[in-house]
Amino acid sequence: MDTYALEDLTLFLVRDAAEPPMWLDRWAASYPQVQITEVSAAQTIAQWQQQIAAAFQAVKGRHIAVVAHGSGVAAWLAWLYQADMLTQKRLCNMILVSPKPETFYQDEVHTLQRVRCPCRTALVIGNSGDCDRQWAQQHADLWRARLLVSPHAGRLDGTLGGWQWGMKLMQEMLLA
Repeated sequence: MDTYALEDLTLFLVRDAAEPPMWLDRWAASYPQVQITEVSAAQTIAQWQQQIAAAFQAVKGRHIAVVAHGSGVAAWLAWLYQADMLTQKRLCNMILVSPKPETFYQDEVHTLQRVRCPCRTALVIGNSGDCDRQWAQQHADLWRARLLVSPHAGRLDGTLGGWQWGMKLMQEMLLA
């Protein structure tokens, strides 16, 4: 991305409403242009799509970096599946963090199996075993994402000091 495009960058965060305050909240406070939405694992795919669409519509910038966590990963991918090509072209990169496999089983029409990521995408899991590595690799391949295991011990739902490793990953993806 060139310098001008980076100045127009909006960080779009999709937060899991069930999670306590975490690094994602610190990211939201540290970026000049941020749009954040919260989703719940109890919502349906249609509700996720509506909620993400409403939040995405508020983004005015042309360049968008997405970070989704927990149930937010499934919600984001459900919305992405039905997003048009012009909208998808605004996406610079995506980081999908600690997806909750149980949220993917309510997908009767296989939306979450058919979605493909149109830009650089990383699927990041922790090493705590919350997300099975084989499941994560299968889905990373399916979505055209690169699977990465965070070097942090345990779960990725804490403050993690702002999760500098994830921040560096996002910057590297944007500058690649």
